[in-house]
Amino acid sequence: MPDQSHLDERYFVDEHAYNCPFCNRRHVSYSIDSWYAFDWTHDKKCHVYFVHCHSCRNVSMHLSYRKIDLDGNAFSRRFSSLDQPIDDYLFYSVPTSFFVLDPRVPRVLRELLTEAEGSLKSNFLTGASACARKIVYELAKIQKVDGRNYEDRVKALKDAHPKVDPAYFDTLVTIQQVTSSKVHENAYDGWNSQHLRVILSSLREVLHELYVTPVLRADRRESILKLKDELLTSSSSDDEGGETT
Repeated sequence: MPDQSHLDERYFVDEHAYNCPFCNRRHVSYSIDSWYAFDWTHDKKCHVYFVHCHSCRNVSMHLSYRKIDLDGNAFSRRFSSLDQPIDDYLFYSVPTSFFVLDPRVPRVLRELLTEAEGSLKSNFLTGASACARKIVYELAKIQKVDGRNYEDRVKALKDAHPKVDPAYFDTLVTIQQVTSSKVHENAYDGWNSQHLRVILSSLREVLHELYVTPVLRADRRESILKLKDELLTSSSSDDEGGETT
């Protein structure tokens, strides 16, 4: 079968299935609670759709400059089948992060990444660039590593966390070197949208590896050890019950 993992990167898989940015569940059913049109400019309409996840019950908001036809009844509206992916009709969504960062990531880092991704969506590249750099500075502070500038901090984080794939840290440094030789904030010119997408994706992976993966690994280990103990206890009880005198 062909690889269709790219579908997991969309809000809408098709007119029936939704990747929820709140509960992080893929291919769940959804319905459109309400939709409106308003004047974006004097001569441009914007259409807003409020999408209800049938798994976690949270509602996300999606904006489009094009009116999207709807199917279904009053209790279960959904988007109609279209000639291209539904996401291609959307220019802005809330949550702006495609999938909400795990709450185990420190709040300051989650908020900065959300702001950076939201700024990128709106093409506010200076703000997105500043947030991306600020994430590195705040992460270095939390992790208690030093560095004179952005690049030094990234390298210090890489050295402090050898178990995290070094490619993520290398990407952060490489993009910086390619785009600008000015590494101090007052002279920084900012990244363009393509550079920012790579940087924010790398930062998201770094945060996941630092704060989420170790907890998940520990939880799995604890679950396996608990099952093992239960099995050994059960076996021991069976042996004792089977003894005869």
